[in-house]
Order: sequence, then structure tokens, then C-alpha cells
Amino acid sequence: MPEATTTLCGLRRELTKDLFEELAALQCTTEEILGYIGTTEKKLESWCRKTYRHPLAEMIPMIRKDGLIAIRRASFDQLKKSATIISQQYNRFLPGVGVDPREDAENAIRLLTTAVTPSTETMKELYGEAEEGGEEA
Repeated sequence: MPEATTTLCGLRRELTKDLFEELAALQCTTEEILGYIGTTEKKLESWCRKTYRHPLAEMIPMIRKDGLIAIRRASFDQLKKSATIISQQYNRFLPGVGVDPREDAENAIRLLTTAVTPSTETMKELYGEAEEGGEEA
């Protein structure tokens, strides 16, 4: 039995299965894919049903998950290489930051060291009261 063609000819480009998966993995919306190919949603929906045997609304989220995994993997690789990127990623989630990158990095380092440094009570429990005055037991 001859294989069904897996291309969709649009006004601008020809959509192949590989191109569709690449665009969806790049987190493109349906409208962006339609604009890039130059076709209608109805044609893309029928092409998707022929190619994948699933509707477009099911296929795009499934393929996007693979793209999110790839993006997360690339982000972790970058984080391993640079402490600056770690501070930038951390500061994204803090309210009202982003004014001065150097100050943001210093704040991130300060917060990290504060989180790692034990409290005064913990230090007293571990080392006792005698060491505070410089005396040895």
C-alpha cells in the first residue's frame, strides 16, 4: 500500500512532519505555525489528522512537552557554566528587582549565603557558650 504524503503545501512553505514537530517544540502557537506556513487552520487540522491520526489540539501539547524538556536541559547546562546566570534566574522570581544587575547578583549571593549559614542558636548548641568569649574549654 503506498504511503500517504506527509506534506502540506502552504502559500509560503511546505509543511513536513519534521518541520511541524520542530515548530511545536520551539513553543510556537497554532497561529504562528499557520502564519509561517501560510495555510488555514482547517487545512492544518486535516493534515494533522492524516499524519498523526490525532487532532491538532492534542498533538501540539504533546510535542511541546518534548520542547520544554530540551529547553530545561539547555538551561541547566548554562547554569552549570555560569554563576551569573544562576543569579539572573533566581532574581527573576524576586519582586521589584532587575534595576542593577550587579546589585541583583549581590542580593542573590547574600540570600544564598544566608540560607546556608546556620543560625546563632544552632552555633551556640554546636560550639557552646565558652567559645563566644574566646576562651577554650
